[in-house]
This record gives sequence, structure tokens and C-alpha cells, in this order.
Amino acid sequence: MGRIRNGRRRRVPRFFGITFRLVLIVAAACLFLSYISSYIDPAKFSFPVFFGLYFIPILIINVLLFLIAVISRSKSAWITIIALLPALLFTERFFRFGGSKKSGDDGNTVKIETYNVGKFLLAANKMTKEATLDGITRQIQKDAPDIVCLQEVRLEHISLVDKVFPGYRYRTFHLPGTKNGKRNGNMILSKYEIISGGVLKFKQSTNLSVYADIVIKEDTVRVYNNHLESYAISPTNLIKRIREKRSNSEEVAEEIINVHTKLKNTIIRRSRQVSSVLDNIRKSPYPAIICGDLNDIPMSYTYHKLSYGSKDTFKESGRGFSATYSMLWPMLRIDYIFIPENYTGISHKTPKYKYSDHYPVIAEFSRGTED
Repeated sequence: MGRIRNGRRRRVPRFFGITFRLVLIVAAACLFLSYISSYIDPAKFSFPVFFGLYFIPILIINVLLFLIAVISRSKSAWITIIALLPALLFTERFFRFGGSKKSGDDGNTVKIETYNVGKFLLAANKMTKEATLDGITRQIQKDAPDIVCLQEVRLEHISLVDKVFPGYRYRTFHLPGTKNGKRNGNMILSKYEIISGGVLKFKQSTNLSVYADIVIKEDTVRVYNNHLESYAISPTNLIKRIREKRSNSEEVAEEIINVHTKLKNTIIRRSRQVSSVLDNIRKSPYPAIICGDLNDIPMSYTYHKLSYGSKDTFKESGRGFSATYSMLWPMLRIDYIFIPENYTGISHKTPKYKYSDHYPVIAEFSRGTED
């Protein structure tokens, strides 16, 4: 009997070791899929997109598994080490230790702001639309950006633009009318001259992109103000629906599957919208500054394609997390400013204004490379 018991004792650690190694391999494989997800067009192959969407949780799981492996002195720790090393290349997309750079006095510095104002209806403290609109206009006046890109602007009449934003002489916008007679869309405001502009309407979507050709000193740039397809899924409502069905595991599973189907369809639609923007950029005679609410995280095809050949102002001169969506902070950075490669990022901020479910992104850059 004693030999049998000892045999069982020897088998348990061995079985645990094999199982633990399999868990490490699966977790590492999920992390590698999240790395490559941003380089694969979801319209052509959608399987990896969810791994990129859950990059942060998958990364945390791998870190915890690594700690367990170290504490238990498992020889399989090398699996997680190999999986975690590439994460260092993506860290600055989410978190940065740096900060603002010195601004020159040569007149080349430009300040730009992008802000999804949520139709002036999503203030955190239940403010009225009038109070929210007033707060946003005062905030913009205080921050004094040279160029402002606003998404989800809702006004009763276009004539209100002059009244609401009197400090910006030049502007272009597309505010299509809604069923209730109100106008909702994107707007670009500029202290510099806008010589031309246009709108990109996306198929089967109310989302859109507005662009403006702006003369900054002796340079002309094309500024894109994007509002790409949103997931249209409320985490609060999802949790509520799952709780209502918690007694029926099949209904909960079906709800989760339906949600992920909607997520996949949204991501595919957004990839096609990105293609429309990129096609216009390729045809433009001017360098591009790309701004707006992309509704996608840094580990996404959207981010990869729009940032390629440009500089992310957060990676250039941001600090901390700089998440731009108030819910699930600090996990979600979905609003961006990308500048041409020959420009130099000076500062990047996301002040925690409570006038919308998004935070504004304010960046300064210099029209020239660093010495």
C-alpha cells in the first residue's frame, strides 16, 4: 500500500507539469495571435481579430502564468518568456514613460485637438445639452488649438456654427440632417486658411470622414477628421442581459456568440472604411494629418494601416496611459492623432474633461524633424 501511495504522489506532480505546460503553450499561442492580428485584414481573414481585441487580458494572463512558473520553479517558464518578449515592441502603443519635448520658437509649432463630443448629450454629470455645449466651447477657447477636429457634432441649424465657434474663421463640415430635423456629423475648425475640403461617406453607415486642405505657413497639409464604425454595444447592457439569463447557460452562451458576431461584422466594416480613407490619402497631393475617433485599439488593423508611414503623437510625446474613452479607463485608447514622418511631436495630452464619454486628444507638433 505504501508503494502505491508513493506512486500516486509521484504521478500528481508529473500530471500537473504536463497540464501546466499545455496551459502555457495555449496562452502563448493566443498572445502571438494578438501580435499578428493588427497586420491581417479582417475582411479577408477575421479569426485573429478577437485576440488583438483582448490583447491586454491575454497579456496579463501570460504575466501571471510566468509568475506562477517562477514561483513553482517550473522549467516551462521559458515558454512564457518567449511569448512575452515581443510585447515590449507594443508597450508604447498603450503606455509611455516619456513626456513633452521642448518647443522651438521658430514659429513652426502647431496645436491640434480631436474630440468626439457625443452630440453634446453625454456629459458625465447629467448636464443639459446647452451647458455641455458651453463647457466644450470654453474648454476649446482655453486650450487654444490651431486646428480642431470634432466628431458627433449635433446642431439644430448650421447657422449656429458661427455662434458656437466664433474664434475660428475657417471651417469645413458635413452635418447631414437626421429624421428629427437635427444635424449630426464631423467638423474641422482652423485658424489657418482652408483652401478646399471634402467628405468621405462610408457605404451602409452613418459614420464618415471629413477632410480639409489647410495652409500652415508655407506648407499645405490635408487634415482628416474620421469617425469610424463603432461597436454599438454597451458593456453595461451586455452585463445586464447576461445576468438576466444567468440561470440558463445556453442562453448566456448564445448571447456571447451573438455579441462577438456583431463585433466581427463591425471590425470588417471598419477595415473597409480604412481602405476608403487610405485611397483618398494616396490620391492627395499633400501630406496627411489623420485625426479622430477610430473606435479601435492600438492592437488593430485600423491602427496599423492608418499609422503606417506616420507618427502617433502619443508614442512621440505622450505620457502614462492616455486612454481616450472614459468607460473601462485606462484600457481604451481609441482616439488618435497621426502626423507626417517628417514632423516632430512635441506634446500629447488627454485632459479628463467630463463633457462626453470620450476625452479630447490635444497634440503639439513642429513642422520639421528633430536636430
